[in-house]
Amino acid sequence: MKRLRIAFVASSDSTFIQRDREMLRRFAAVRDVRWTGIRSIPRLAWAVIRSDAAFAWFALDHAYGACRLARLFRRKSFVVIGGVDVANVPGLGYGAYIDPKTAARSRYVLVHADRILVVDDSLREEIARNAGVRRPEIVTVPLGFDTDFFSPDLGPRQDVLTVGYVTDVNVRRKGLETFVKAARSLPDLPFVLVGAMPNSATDRLREISPANVRLVPPLSVRDLLEAYRRARVYVQVSEYEGLPSALGEAMACGCVPVGTRTAGIPTLIDDTGFYVDVGDVEATANAIRAAYASPRGNIARDRILERFSHERRRRNLQELVEGVVLA
Repeated sequence: MKRLRIAFVASSDSTFIQRDREMLRRFAAVRDVRWTGIRSIPRLAWAVIRSDAAFAWFALDHAYGACRLARLFRRKSFVVIGGVDVANVPGLGYGAYIDPKTAARSRYVLVHADRILVVDDSLREEIARNAGVRRPEIVTVPLGFDTDFFSPDLGPRQDVLTVGYVTDVNVRRKGLETFVKAARSLPDLPFVLVGAMPNSATDRLREISPANVRLVPPLSVRDLLEAYRRARVYVQVSEYEGLPSALGEAMACGCVPVGTRTAGIPTLIDDTGFYVDVGDVEATANAIRAAYASPRGNIARDRILERFSHERRRRNLQELVEGVVLA
C-alpha cells in the first residue's frame, strides 16, 4: 500500500503536539508546517497540494487555513480540538469564542473538516453549546502518554506538585491561586508550582505564597519528568480544562491525583484520586493531606497504562486517518 502523505500544521509545539506528529510518522510521510501567520499560507498550500490530508491541532487560524486549502485541492482534513479553541468563558477572559471573528473561523473548521477529534467527550458539548455544531464526524480520541518515559523511579517522593504556565487567566483557570493558598494549611509539606513566568501574575502569586511553596520556571521535558518523580501528589484543581496532559503524565509517574470534576479531569482520574470543588481551598488542603498519605500512586499509573497509552492513541489515529483517506 502506498504510504500516506500528511501536511501537519501547528502554531505551537507542545509535547502533546510533538507526540502526535511522531505517531503519524509511524505510518505516513509527514510534511511539517509551522504556522506563523498569513505569511505561512504559501508554504501551507504547497504542503497540502503534495499531501493526501492536512492534520492540525486546535481549530484556530492555522486549522482554518489548512481546512480551506484541503477543500480547495480536494484533500482530506483532520483537526484535533484541545479546549481553548471551542471555549467561551468571558468571566475568565478565555476561549476562541469570545471574539466573533476567531469564533467564525473556528466554526468553519468544525463544520467542514472531514474529522474533528476531541480529546474528551466533554468537548462535544462545548462545540454544540458555543458553535452550534453537532456532527457524526466528531469523534473522541483521548490523549496517549509515553508510559515508558513517564514512569516512576525508586527515588524519594516528597513534593505536592502542579504544572501550568502562570498567566493572569491561568491563575484562576488552572486553580493556581487555590493551590498556593492550600499550602498555608499544610506547612509541613513542600509545594512546587512549575510554570512561573516573569510577569505580574507570578508576582501576585509569590506575594500570597507561604514559605513552603516554590515557584519554578517552565522546565524541559527531562526536568519535568524528574519533578513528577519527586512528587507524591499532583494537583489539578482547574475551573476550565480539556484533557490536561500534565495530569496524565504525573499519574503515569505514580503521583496520587487531586482534581476538580471539570471536563477531562475525572476522565483521567476516575476512582484513583481525590476530588474537590473549584476554588475550595480548605477542601483542597484536606484532599492533598489525604492523597499524601495514600498508596494509590500505582493505581493511578495503572489507569494511564490501561486507558491512555501512547500505543492506543497511535492505533486510533492510524485507523481513523487511513479509514478516511483510503475510503
